[in-house]
Amino acid sequence: MATLIKREGNLNKVFHRINFIAAFVALAVVNGAITQKTFSLGNLYYAILIIALLLTFFQATIKRLSVSMSFIYICCMLSILLNDIPTVYQPWARFGLFVIVTVIASPFIQSNFYDKFRINLFKYIHNLLILIMVFSIPAIIFNERSAGGFFAGITNHSMLIAPISAISLITLIYYLYLNKFNRIIIIILIAFSFVALLLAASRISLAGFVLAMVFFFYRKNRHNMREFAKTGISILAIFILTYPLWNGYMEGIEKKNEAAINAETGEMNLASSREIIWIQRIKEFHSSPIVGIGFCYAPLVVGKNEYSGEFITANTYDGNIEPGSSWLGVFSMTGLLGFLGIISLWIRSFRMCFKMEKKDNLYAIYLSSMMVFWCVHMIAEGEIFSAGGVLCFMVWLGVGTVQAAYNVLYKQ
Repeated sequence: MATLIKREGNLNKVFHRINFIAAFVALAVVNGAITQKTFSLGNLYYAILIIALLLTFFQATIKRLSVSMSFIYICCMLSILLNDIPTVYQPWARFGLFVIVTVIASPFIQSNFYDKFRINLFKYIHNLLILIMVFSIPAIIFNERSAGGFFAGITNHSMLIAPISAISLITLIYYLYLNKFNRIIIIILIAFSFVALLLAASRISLAGFVLAMVFFFYRKNRHNMREFAKTGISILAIFILTYPLWNGYMEGIEKKNEAAINAETGEMNLASSREIIWIQRIKEFHSSPIVGIGFCYAPLVVGKNEYSGEFITANTYDGNIEPGSSWLGVFSMTGLLGFLGIISLWIRSFRMCFKMEKKDNLYAIYLSSMMVFWCVHMIAEGEIFSAGGVLCFMVWLGVGTVQAAYNVLYKQ
């Protein structure tokens, strides 16, 4: 009896430790989205990640290491070693930060401790993102705009509030189906988050949300296509009936679409704002298709097109880059080898979600829907290797949480 009590006490201590570290990291990560509005952690953020890495590493009894993640690390190192990258890009420092982020968030290290830690961290971060939406409600109501003319809420940029709005919507819809919270409050938050998504005027975030929701409802009703059709018609009817209420918030999207129309042909090019960057990434891939041109390296590109004016995709002063696409960035920077490592990890994650549906149908669908959103979002945004950003952390945490949930729900 005394042994059982002692064991239970030890388990409680571990549980509290997991919760504390997860909450600690979640606050630091989400703060990165609003540092201009609140206390800025600056370099302290990296120190927090290192401390969290040490705390989790020494708590965990390692069961296995991910082969896919190990392969990705090797590909990234090869891309640095086999290329002459200007020192301003600091490839090894960036790779070191990428390793720190992915060891914490991705499925690289697998153990009981890390499984519970990542599941809790995923929950805390996504709840904090909903809190960002709550605090952005006054800005939504008064339609406040950032210096660039787009809506940013309490975040640093419209390109942050857009994916935050989209993934908050996915989480809120999941909570709505859980039926554990006040449904009226959730519906109100869904409405505000949707308006924020429109105001942010990010077409790729909107497309990612729509496709994630189609996937969500399809997987939920995959054994009953009649129910799937009824759900689709009901949602479509709600959008049509409420159109006069939210149509006015589409001004930013409409302006972007107008800017993408060719004045001579009248044709719309939705990729106009990324076209030059994408072409450059493809050229870089062609120049080094196997190992790429180098991890977190994108040569300076200045160009103009008839739609969107001037583009600069790399800053030669501090090495900051804008790949313009995570998927093309992977091809360009790490070549076919890096892409094969990442795509195999993504495919495996979807397979795990489909298997988990047998044990916890709704949670598995929620996780896979989140992955669908990131797959779409990364077509036009380069977050996958940008280890200093909140979006990069969330992308890799999504994959890590799938593996963690699979270990907890399906294997045990």
